Amino acid sequence: MQANDFSRLLEQLASSERDAHRYRSDGSVAELSYGELIAEADRLARGMHRLGLVRGDRVGLVLHGARDFIPAFLGCVRAGFIAVPLYPPLTLGQLPSWAKVTERMLATAGASLLLADPPVAYTLRSLRDQVPSLREVLSIAELPEGGELPLYPASDDQVVFLQFTSGSTSAPRGVRVTHGSLWANAHAIMVDGLHASSDDRGVSWLPLYHDMGLIGFVMSPLVTRTPITFISTLDFLKRPEVWVRTLSEDRATISFAPNFGYALAARRTKSTEGLDLSAMRVLGCGAEPIQPEAIESFFERFSDAGLKRTSFLACYGLAETTLAVTFASMEEQLKVDQLEPERTDGDISGIHRLDHPVSVVSCGRPLPRHQVSILGADGKPLPERQVGEVFVEGPSVADGYWQDEKATERVFVDGGVKTGDLGYLSHGELHVVGRLKDTIIVRGRNYDPTPIEVAAGRVEGVRTGNVAAFSAAGDLTERLVVAAEYREGDPDTIEAEVIRAVRRDVGLTVSEVVLIEAGSLPKTTSGKLQRSAARDQYLEGTLGLLRRRTAASAVA
Repeated sequence: MQANDFSRLLEQLASSERDAHRYRSDGSVAELSYGELIAEADRLARGMHRLGLVRGDRVGLVLHGARDFIPAFLGCVRAGFIAVPLYPPLTLGQLPSWAKVTERMLATAGASLLLADPPVAYTLRSLRDQVPSLREVLSIAELPEGGELPLYPASDDQVVFLQFTSGSTSAPRGVRVTHGSLWANAHAIMVDGLHASSDDRGVSWLPLYHDMGLIGFVMSPLVTRTPITFISTLDFLKRPEVWVRTLSEDRATISFAPNFGYALAARRTKSTEGLDLSAMRVLGCGAEPIQPEAIESFFERFSDAGLKRTSFLACYGLAETTLAVTFASMEEQLKVDQLEPERTDGDISGIHRLDHPVSVVSCGRPLPRHQVSILGADGKPLPERQVGEVFVEGPSVADGYWQDEKATERVFVDGGVKTGDLGYLSHGELHVVGRLKDTIIVRGRNYDPTPIEVAAGRVEGVRTGNVAAFSAAGDLTERLVVAAEYREGDPDTIEAEVIRAVRRDVGLTVSEVVLIEAGSLPKTTSGKLQRSAARDQYLEGTLGLLRRRTAASAVA
C-alpha cells in the first residue's frame, strides 16, 4: 500500500519552527512550535515503547488538558500505537458509573496501556484486574524516559485510532479510523471545505475525545499548517464568554461549536465591550440538527462586535465517516428551508405526519469525492424533498466497528454508511431532521422529536436546548411526553405553555410535561440528548423529577 501522508507530514513538521499551538487554561498561556510539539510526542512515544508496547497496541487516553492529550495522541500516531481517546469524568459524583463505561471501552479495545490525569490514574489502577489486556495505568509523568522509537511507514488501511461513538441512541462503539480515511477527511475539511491556510488561526474549546475537537482542530489543521488556540473545555463550561474573548484577542478566523455552545455564549456573555470579531470568517456548527434560533441569537448578540452573518457555516458529519460529510457554501448566510407536511403512507421518518411546516437548516453539499443519498424503508434511494435515512459514500468512510462485526455489517453497507440520521435533499443540499431511532410513535404515526423540543424550548422558564420529547405506552395508545429542564417561573404556567406551544407549532397534544432540575437530562459526552435514556429514566421514575403534571390537569 502507498505510504500514508500523515506519516510523512509529521516527519516534515518535526523540523518546523512555525507556531503550532497555543494553550489557554485558567488564565495561563503556553505555546509550542510544530517542532516542539513533535519532539514532545516522540518523547512520550519512546516512554510507551520502553514499557513494551509494539505497533498496533491500543493506548487509552483519559486526559483533560490539550497540553497533555495532543502530544500523547501524536506520540501514538508516530509509533504506530492505536490511540483510544476516552472522555474523562466531569464530577466526582459521576465517577462510579463513568468507571464502568470506561472499563467496557478499554475491554472492547483490548487496551494495553491507559494514560490518565494523576487523580484518575490512581482511581483506575484497579482496572488492571478487570481488563485482561491492560498492563499499566499511568499518568504521563510516570512514563519512563529514554529508549528507541521505531518508526514505520503507515498504509492507508492501517487503523490509526478508535473513535468511540457518542452513544446518543445505543451503547458506544469503537469506529476504526484508518490513516487513509483520516487523511481524506482532513484534506476535504481544510482544503476543499474551509479553504484554510497557515494565515488562518483556529480556536477550539471542544473536547478532544470527540471527533469534532480531535479531527477538526488537532489533525486536520496539520494539513494546512493552521495554528490553533485551545481553550479548556471546563473553562468554557464555567464561563462561556472566554470563547468569544479568545476569538477577539487572538484574531481568530475559524471556530466550531454545537448548538448549545452558541446558545450559552450568547446568553452568558455579559458585555460585548472591547470585542472585535471582524476577523472571523468561519463559525461552524454540525454536531446535531441545527436550531436556527440558537444561531440567530448568537449573531444578534455579537453583531456590534463586527461579526458577519456570512461567517456561519452549517455542516454535517459523524464518527463513521471520520468526521465531515457536507459543508454549506462559504460566504452564504444560514439557509432555512420549510418542509411542508405530506400524507404519504410508509414514510419512515414520519416528519410528513406533522400538521405544520417544519424549519430545517441546510447543511450544504457533499465534500468532493463524497456522495449523499436518502434511502427509503426498502433501502432504495428517494427523490428530493422526501425524508429517509441518510446514506454516505466516499473515501472518508471508516473501516467499521472494532470487535463488532455484526454492527459493522449492518451499518457499513456497499462501501457506504447507513447513518441512522433522518434527512432529505433539496437542490442537492442535505437537510437533517433527526435520528431514526428517536422517532416518536403516537396513534400509529411517526413523528420527529426535534420540532416538538424546539417549540417547548421557546417557552419562558424552560432551558433552551434542554428538552427531550419521547413517547410512552398509555391505556389505549402511545402518549407524548415532554421532559424539560426548569429554570425559573411558575411551574403551572410553564407546563400549560409547553402544551399550548407544541399544539400550536407542531399540531400534537402533549400528554404529560415533566419539569426536572437543570442538568438532569441524560446527554452524550458531546452534549447530544439521549432521548432513549431519558425515556428509560422516566419509566423508572428516576428522571430528576421536580413535579409531574398531566396535560388534562395542566390546561383545565
